[in-house]
Amino acid sequence: MVKLNWNSIIKQSIPVFNDFLRRGIVPTVRTIYYALVSKELIPNTRSAYQGLSKMLVKARKEGQVRWEWIADEARATRGSDHPRWEPERYAKAYIEYVFEKLQNYKLPKWLNQEQYVECWIEKAALAATFDNWLGDMNVVLVPSRGYSSWTFLKEAADRIEENAEGRETIILYFGDFDPSGRDIERFVTETLEWFGVDATIHNIAVTEDQIEQYKLPHSPEDADEIAKMMRDPRFKQWEHGLFRVELDALMAFVPDEFERIVKGSVEGYFDPRIYNETLEQQEEEQKTAWAKAKELLDEKIKEIKDQKDKDEDEEE
Repeated sequence: MVKLNWNSIIKQSIPVFNDFLRRGIVPTVRTIYYALVSKELIPNTRSAYQGLSKMLVKARKEGQVRWEWIADEARATRGSDHPRWEPERYAKAYIEYVFEKLQNYKLPKWLNQEQYVECWIEKAALAATFDNWLGDMNVVLVPSRGYSSWTFLKEAADRIEENAEGRETIILYFGDFDPSGRDIERFVTETLEWFGVDATIHNIAVTEDQIEQYKLPHSPEDADEIAKMMRDPRFKQWEHGLFRVELDALMAFVPDEFERIVKGSVEGYFDPRIYNETLEQQEEEQKTAWAKAKELLDEKIKEIKDQKDKDEDEEE
């Protein structure tokens, strides 16, 4: 076994990080790993991945790699207390908030589009990158993290039913090419149907064509990975044998093309002509919102003034 020069590898990873960040990609450790494999700087083995993960922790502690350069799986904190505001500052901020909301009155971007579209991503850590690429499209991003719970899918069904408003529902799915990753499409479709939601799921990535076109690494790294894959209850029906490709590999090997695939999959369902008509509708509704806000504000000011006069009369 060739001993890896980790100091050299970490130094050579810095331009790789910068290249991803420049594209709006916040890479996972797995993404960096595949990028280094593609450059033949490290072998495609489990031990190399574990070594890289360990050395990137060391590099971040020493300041060679910034902490925010690496995306993590969702481990969000929950709960907080609010900061203390002085009364004058609170009142000023509240008024500014109201006027800002009125100025930013907008209709949903997909309001009158023929289809309702969501993007489902198997890897939660890639959600930030998808958000960077699709933020201005206002499409719902769903980090499904593999086989989602029935509770999660019930919430998804309720959301789709409310947002779709009777339109055809399209789910664009991005996940690993492996026995479970390909079976998730069936599982989600059947579960949503059970909840009364009819959705068409399109597998956007990773596909067999993409694997062949971009020469993505497709073999389990070592005996442990092979054993894990064979333990998958769907492995016996998997016609590709010991062949699997992670979504991270597509992002690492061809980041520009992957961005084009992601954006193109959404834009294909968005009609700019319909959106322009929605903007005209939005302009009229914004005028209505301003007029109603003024009416309600005048009523509230009169109510406060009347109450103040009443209180002063009672004191006398």
